[in-house]
Amino acid sequence: DRKWNQLAVEGLYRFAANEQLYIGGRYISAKGRPQGAAFTQDVTINRTAFVAGWFPTKNLLLKGEIVNQKYLDFPASDIKSEGKFNGFMVEAVIGF
Repeated sequence: DRKWNQLAVEGLYRFAANEQLYIGGRYISAKGRPQGAAFTQDVTINRTAFVAGWFPTKNLLLKGEIVNQKYLDFPASDIKSEGKFNGFMVEAVIGF
């Protein structure tokens, strides 16, 4: 048996004509013990993201997101020990 806890908080603010633009933020934290003999204590993964988006039409979305993710408390022998991800993402979505 393994136990994991996750906390997620997200906020969006839509504005402009027909709420075509938005800005927002997201925080996610997961804590638990992965499977394997190397894991003798819980580990934590934290992710923070800031986003801005635009709906030029009803079914087309263009957005950019800045992401910061950190891996905490992993054993030194694990590839994720002191791992982190910082980056920028650009995305376009067409919905039907």
